[in-house]
Amino acid sequence: MEFLIEAFPFTFGILLGLTIDRLGGLPARRTAWIGACTALGAFSTLASGEWRVSPLFVLLDIGIVAGVSLAVLWLQRRRAARRAS
Repeated sequence: MEFLIEAFPFTFGILLGLTIDRLGGLPARRTAWIGACTALGAFSTLASGEWRVSPLFVLLDIGIVAGVSLAVLWLQRRRAARRAS
């Protein structure tokens, strides 16, 4: 059951990393990314019921969503640069 609880923020992070680069300019992407990380991390905590244990799990899940999305975005850009050269 523990794996399933942590699957929410990892899945949201992967999806966010794959889609955030499709938005407009850098300020729009940055604002949307911050809002999406916060919303998806909070939703992960509420959906899994971790908020009953401690409300600080919201911060952990926001961090997981942000970290995974940045890693996916970095891997995507690295793969695109490798293909271009």
